[in-house]
Amino acid sequence: MNLRRYKNLVPDSALHRELEKLLQEQNGRVSLQQVCEQVMQIRGQDGQTAEKLVATLIEDDPRMRLNGNATVEWTEPSPEEIGDPNQRFTVFDLEVTNAAHGQERIIEIGICHVEKGEIVDEWSSLVNPERPIPYWVRRLTGIKNEDVRHAPRFKELLPRLLDELEDALLVAHHAQFDVDCLNSEISRAVEQRLTNRYLCTVELARRFLPESENYRLETLSQWLQLNHERPHRAGSDARATAELFCHLLRKAEAPWSDYLRPRPAPATKEEQTQTAETD
Repeated sequence: MNLRRYKNLVPDSALHRELEKLLQEQNGRVSLQQVCEQVMQIRGQDGQTAEKLVATLIEDDPRMRLNGNATVEWTEPSPEEIGDPNQRFTVFDLEVTNAAHGQERIIEIGICHVEKGEIVDEWSSLVNPERPIPYWVRRLTGIKNEDVRHAPRFKELLPRLLDELEDALLVAHHAQFDVDCLNSEISRAVEQRLTNRYLCTVELARRFLPESENYRLETLSQWLQLNHERPHRAGSDARATAELFCHLLRKAEAPWSDYLRPRPAPATKEEQTQTAETD
């Protein structure tokens, strides 16, 4: 599948994930020799060869760079740098087939865009999962096999989806599940995955709405009188989640940027020293 280059897509390979993990463990900076030995399992490389190997591994990931001192470092911005409440958020919800983790297929997607604390645009689409929908999923969502038979496949929706997600912070209810499902589909389609930071409205609601009976989307929707006409349908769930998120953003005391996931790599000792000197 031919796509333009997106700055929020990185390779979804075992080597790349290992490098990402190593950078997290080593405070955002590791030597080229470490990468060759611990990630690539190659020993005894001279500096020039090691640099070429690592440069090839990280060339499609804007979060990583060679710094000229025989090291590779993490360059992702901190939560404080991207914590502007007026920026663009993409709230989304997925309905999926029932399958083992990583094997789910999306049957419906709902999107709501939030800017300056208001919903500015929304859309939803059924998705042909190219496999039967299990009975209990049909019963929960009301989506039947015949409903998705002529719906677009995920690959057909992917260019529009990536265009809309490129510069957005993602928001979802039980966000890690939805982000993982979305990344599984993207990986199957183009062998890449998203690097967007995301917020979970369950986590935010637990922190800022402690008086709620529970944190199911239906419960919160009824309590806060949100627009939630068709629970367990992606468009309605995305709308309700977006309204919940806007409600949370209006709470002036809510430091939502503290809840961005995944967490960035810790600052290096050098960066911590620079920050201390600035303060």
